[in-house]
Amino acid sequence: MTPRVLYVLSQFPCYDEAFLLREIHGVAARLDTWIFSLRRAADRVVHDEARRLLPRTLYVPFLFSWALLAAHARVLARRPLAYLRALARLVLGNLASPEFLVKNLAFFPKSVWLAQWALDNGVTHVHAGWATYPAAAAMTVAEIAGLPWSFSGHAHDIYLDTAQLAEKVRRAAFVSTCTASNAVHLRALAPELPVEHVAVLHHGIRLGDFGAARRDGPLHVLSVGTLNPHKGFAPLIDALALLAAAGVAFRGTIVGGGPLEESLRERIAAAGLGDRITMTGALPQDAVLPRYGESSVFVLMAQPEWHWGIPNVIIEALAARNAVITTRFGSVEELVRDGETGLIVPPRDPAVLAAALRRLADDPGLRARLADAGHAAVARDFDLDAAVAWYVSRFRGPAA
Repeated sequence: MTPRVLYVLSQFPCYDEAFLLREIHGVAARLDTWIFSLRRAADRVVHDEARRLLPRTLYVPFLFSWALLAAHARVLARRPLAYLRALARLVLGNLASPEFLVKNLAFFPKSVWLAQWALDNGVTHVHAGWATYPAAAAMTVAEIAGLPWSFSGHAHDIYLDTAQLAEKVRRAAFVSTCTASNAVHLRALAPELPVEHVAVLHHGIRLGDFGAARRDGPLHVLSVGTLNPHKGFAPLIDALALLAAAGVAFRGTIVGGGPLEESLRERIAAAGLGDRITMTGALPQDAVLPRYGESSVFVLMAQPEWHWGIPNVIIEALAARNAVITTRFGSVEELVRDGETGLIVPPRDPAVLAAALRRLADDPGLRARLADAGHAAVARDFDLDAAVAWYVSRFRGPAA
């Protein structure tokens, strides 16, 4: 049977999930691939790779429509026991979490429709992009349609509310995750399973997509992310204000859109940095990548209580040979080791960040050493083609 893969995602396209998009796009170039989005996309900016996948993206309305009712009738007629098992599993698995229970029940009608679509269209494997609602929907589809399924776990989806997570780990054909510490966490939920059941697959990039960062001239500081409080843009702006007061030459660029955009622009203006710091707003991925090559230092002042894993913007910055400054959180030290492949500073201390930036401004040799060591680590461990090949081999099944 020709493999046909069905991805289940919370929302597609999703501006913040370029790391998933790269993997899916790579798999779609080698296998017949479809995407099911639990919610319709609302983002204004759509990456080009996502736009190319839209003709193979499926959406259905919430709760009640003729399509949903017809799918439920057909499934109940063809596979009543599987339907009831899937519903019972969903309810019993989420009783401890009222929020998860209500939302998963809201997605259940869509999942049944998708199971019918999978049966009608020769799907051979279902893969969820997240461990929460997408994994629950994928498990329902697999239960009803009798298909193998798997999921990827990344960050908040495996740490915050873990309702039914252990069951998902046990029932999936395999689980992938992006850091070694995530894998330890997931394996502990089902210690009787082989270690290889939970595979570590770093979110890959293609080094050829990135130019080399600047190493001459004044410091050019870049930060990329959704403009939320936990991304730490306010402490970054305050640190740059301290650099300006100390007479250090620099330029700054903040790439991203979000709820804090207006207040951050006001903060920049109040600090008198309007001629030094540029805010671009949200940009598509092909417009973000060149920004790394225009900068020399990348800063992510992540607030640790809201971050897990290794942020993909750090991987991208090191791919372009930026020196990286970030905070201590999640799994970041699997890639950014203080004094070796980057610098680690406290999450809410603009003065310490300003001192670290001053250190890199005064010592171009250190800046280059950190950037080169970080680039070498990314080249070794974060190869997109290797990750795509692994997924393709698993999606093709044991015969491959």
